[in-house]
Amino acid sequence: MRADRLGTVCTAAALAIGLCVLPAAGCAADGSRVLGLEECITMGFAHDPGLRSGELEAKIGEARLSEMKGQMLPSVALQGSYARLSDVAAGTLTIPPVGTVPFPAPLVNSTSVRVSVQQPLFTGRRISSSIRQAAALRDAGRTDLSGNRMELRYAITEAYWNLAKAGAQEQATRESVAQLDSHLADARKLLDQGMMTNNEVLQAKMRLEDAHIELAGAENLHQLSRVRLSQLIGLPWNAEIEVQEPSVEQAQPPSEKLDQVIGMALASRPEILSSRSRMSAQEASVELASSGLFPSVYLTGDYTLADPNQRVFPQTDQFVGTWSVGIMASIDIGRYPQALAQAEQARDRLAQERENSHRIADAVTTEVIRAYLALTESTQRLASLGSELQQAEENERVASERFRQGVILSSESLDAQALLVRARLRQSQAFYDVLIDRAALEKAMAR
Repeated sequence: MRADRLGTVCTAAALAIGLCVLPAAGCAADGSRVLGLEECITMGFAHDPGLRSGELEAKIGEARLSEMKGQMLPSVALQGSYARLSDVAAGTLTIPPVGTVPFPAPLVNSTSVRVSVQQPLFTGRRISSSIRQAAALRDAGRTDLSGNRMELRYAITEAYWNLAKAGAQEQATRESVAQLDSHLADARKLLDQGMMTNNEVLQAKMRLEDAHIELAGAENLHQLSRVRLSQLIGLPWNAEIEVQEPSVEQAQPPSEKLDQVIGMALASRPEILSSRSRMSAQEASVELASSGLFPSVYLTGDYTLADPNQRVFPQTDQFVGTWSVGIMASIDIGRYPQALAQAEQARDRLAQERENSHRIADAVTTEVIRAYLALTESTQRLASLGSELQQAEENERVASERFRQGVILSSESLDAQALLVRARLRQSQAFYDVLIDRAALEKAMAR
């Protein structure tokens, strides 16, 4: 029964706002541009510099991961050289009783081409840890980008409905001015007929002047709200924009229970997912720092094509190829103290990240509870304001009729009109508060 009543009130509020306050679509009567919420969000995503920076950061993380994976591939080096040697006289060697053996003339041109390959076999988990770290940081960057999109979506949604709320407030104040102006005209007629005092006419004038002041403030608030939304979606600050009629389905209380909402938020909020990725990166960082305590083992090989080839005797003036295959192991014992200190720092950062993860989870839980209760309260307030508006409308109708008959004072009629304006404005603002609180809950749930 309560949900049906709330739906009826929301429908009535939305129809009243759509007919009296907001344009339907395309262009408003004054020529301003009418934008839908999703259209504004799309424009904001395309305009926001922070999102573009986050997208570039995500690409950097992807490139960093590719770089780390490249360490698993063999290192291939190609070298080429040419040298002109100085002239050296040919020598001889005397070997008794063989006699004197002449050496060939030294070769003065030296050309070589060498290809070497080095494949890591064991690096103390340095390569695998660096890949894990890069992948975790890449994931953290992606979730950070998702979080930025979520924050921007909420900021645009809030600005969008605040613009609608300000428009409704301006329209309600404008209607109040029109009513007070009509009331003043009636009061002057009654004064001419001797059915009203001059003091009551002055009271009507004062109420009208106060309404004009309120209207100026409402117009300024409407313009500031328009500027805020324009800046978020990349339009000029003086762009003439308005919003579309709100959806009745959005002004509903939460359909899930509080514990379900909290569970959904803890499972999908970008801040929590990013913190988990950073914890994984820190765990990999501990292994990466500890890899300096282990030796590195590589499979090596090379092929040399040289003229002359220094490994061939006697040397000849022609290209000769030779090759070699081996295993190389190395360890820097002098870096042990530094590696131990780096590992200790990495473990401390990991513990720090775990504590930070708990803090983020607590903050998300608090935000979800606050948003859930705020939406529940605003929907209840909207439901109660529906009956209040009906009473105010009936009270104003009776008071206006009795005022025209000269039965009640002008001040009583003015009070009834003011009560009706406040009731309409409160219901309109409560309706948009529900929409804003709904957006806040969806943001808290990472929807």
